[in-house]
Amino acid sequence: MSPLIAALVYADGVYPERAIARVVERLRNRDIRLAGALQRAPDGMAERHPCDLLIENLATGEVTAIAEYRGKQARGCRLDVGLLTELAEAVHASLQADAPRLLVVNKFGKIEADGGGLRPAIAEAVDLGIAVLAGVPARNLDRWRAFAGPLAVELPDDDAALDHWLAQHGLTTGQRTRTAATLAGGPWTM
Repeated sequence: MSPLIAALVYADGVYPERAIARVVERLRNRDIRLAGALQRAPDGMAERHPCDLLIENLATGEVTAIAEYRGKQARGCRLDVGLLTELAEAVHASLQADAPRLLVVNKFGKIEADGGGLRPAIAEAVDLGIAVLAGVPARNLDRWRAFAGPLAVELPDDDAALDHWLAQHGLTTGQRTRTAATLAGGPWTM
């Protein structure tokens, strides 16, 4: 079996929002319980500022703006640390209360690299035997590796690789995945 944690490593500034969102959608369609957070772009905004960031609590479906609005001319984003702290506490509580099968950490960002944010939830999930999928920007990769060590595998932004890892943890997404039989010439399986 592959490691319990999968890091979806991405180049700085190229957040794999769509890949993670596709996994979340497919698992939800199969009624698989999730915990964690997923960054989303606001719908219906033709011209949006890079700081227009929303985050969804996957256990509750609640969507919240996480960056402070500093005007259209603002350079750089300032995250609302209070909201992120509340989200981290809610995610941590959902690991015990909701019996999720997968914890999604949208980004192992600076806060997590420094020991806060959703980092304690990752450790708790591993202790509970819950699989973890985390987006990890290249700039934090060394700190991620120091934190997760051999408990994590690094995956590319690729549906087949994600589906294979999910299947190894009993989290089929309804997409066609290759099994050992497929690799040996057997049929596609669901």
